[in-house]
Amino acid sequence: MQAHKIPVFKGWVSEWMARSVIFAILMTCLFSFGFYSSPVAIMGYYGVQPTDVQYGMIVIYGSTVAFLALDFRIVKYFTPRKYLMMALAMNAICSVICFHSRNWTLFVICQFVQGITCALMSGIVLQLTFPRLQSTRARVIAYSLLYGSIQISVPFYSIYSSVVLHFYDFNCLFYGFNIMLIALTFVVLLTMNSKARFTKKIPLYQVDWVGYLFYVSFILILGYILIYGRQLGWLDSPLIVLLSLGNVIILMLFVIRESKLKRPLINLQIFKVKNFVIGLLLLFSFYIFKGSTGLAYGYLEVILGMDPLSTIPIWSAVIVGTILSMFVTSRFVLMGFNLIRIIIAGFGFMALYYAYMILFVSVQGETISFILPMFIYGVATGVLFVPIVSFTSSAAPPKIALNASLVGIFARFTGFTASLALNNEIQLFSKSAVREKVRETLTETNPQLFVTLLDIQNTYTNAGSDIYTAKGVSGAYFNKLAGQQILARATRDYYDFMLVGLVVIIAILLFSPQIQKVVLRLRKGTIPY
Repeated sequence: MQAHKIPVFKGWVSEWMARSVIFAILMTCLFSFGFYSSPVAIMGYYGVQPTDVQYGMIVIYGSTVAFLALDFRIVKYFTPRKYLMMALAMNAICSVICFHSRNWTLFVICQFVQGITCALMSGIVLQLTFPRLQSTRARVIAYSLLYGSIQISVPFYSIYSSVVLHFYDFNCLFYGFNIMLIALTFVVLLTMNSKARFTKKIPLYQVDWVGYLFYVSFILILGYILIYGRQLGWLDSPLIVLLSLGNVIILMLFVIRESKLKRPLINLQIFKVKNFVIGLLLLFSFYIFKGSTGLAYGYLEVILGMDPLSTIPIWSAVIVGTILSMFVTSRFVLMGFNLIRIIIAGFGFMALYYAYMILFVSVQGETISFILPMFIYGVATGVLFVPIVSFTSSAAPPKIALNASLVGIFARFTGFTASLALNNEIQLFSKSAVREKVRETLTETNPQLFVTLLDIQNTYTNAGSDIYTAKGVSGAYFNKLAGQQILARATRDYYDFMLVGLVVIIAILLFSPQIQKVVLRLRKGTIPY
């Protein structure tokens, strides 16, 4: 029997066991994104700045996005089990290195490698899932399960990280990851055929390695510019100017090369499809609004001072909201409901989340107050993701449908990166404005300032501190209170801006009749990324 006709899973493996293995592979490949669930912990462990942590996320995400463009060719050359074992081994080596090292540069390099393995493993998951689906109903359900798993992976691993960080050091996350990798290795060896293939073996000829280098360089430089641009002063920085010009040149070379090749890394003809471009803009917008929730978790940790375990109910609310809305949305899609109307409803839920946060963000609060908004956020994510991806994928002609997926994941990456840059920019602007208002109010001639400082001083004196210590500490404590007020006000201002943006998006969708007429077409053989 030819290798590509041999079942990937051994004969004794039931369908449900095979699905469980596929799910385990998917969740394991997403584990590395869980390292960033507590930015405060990673900053303290490596001694880096918030922008460094953000760029670490960009490196692993960008590496995944770029390598997926190569993966669909490489996966046809190797057998799935061997390909998976390579990914697991590379992941394990990186985790061992990070476990024994506290060097940030080395960690970022390992993140780049783990981004490649994430693309490799998720590519296998897609190959194991979609080619075997015959009906539109099965493909819609698979979309929901796949993307639902991706969406809940971050809060799921955040719960895991919260527990580990509460009792152990940060590097124990790498220890736990290695245990997971070892367990998955045994499962793969036990359940998969060593000689099975997805397709007939295709040699690695005419693979656009140069295009990949252009693509990954463009992604990482773009991420660097957007993340560090504000910190370096944007175009006032010679480095940012140099990187911007270099990235324009790289993009031009990439476009020229892809336009001439017979087998390009990405077929740029996909951009001629109007509805596909609209889908990209929706994906980009969705990830801008979705990415701002990192600010909410920062608010809970920094202003409210919640310990990691206290955030578990909040993460759980996101997971429950996402799962329920994914299930309900898939039913509506199968019943033939208009995709754009579902997307409008999803953006409406996202707007409701922002409105709730604007009302409740302050310097005081409890975990229970934020369970409902984070549940609403999970609902919005579940309602939006599958319809937007389905809209984008179904707009592409069959011959270049794969390129729709590759460009779509790039749009998601760009939206996420832009959300971080926008967050940094608006937060800085808002903090400066609020700080100036506070400075104008808190002057030495303000009688309330003296009363407040005296109250703080008396509190420390009553607690047992001497008069000199109480005087010194009262000023520092007052500055801390003022800083919390500034951050809370800046957070609300940011949410105001996001809410206005959502209203604009909803209005555009409501008053665009041509978009309203789009029909879902999920073709057999289309593999979404």
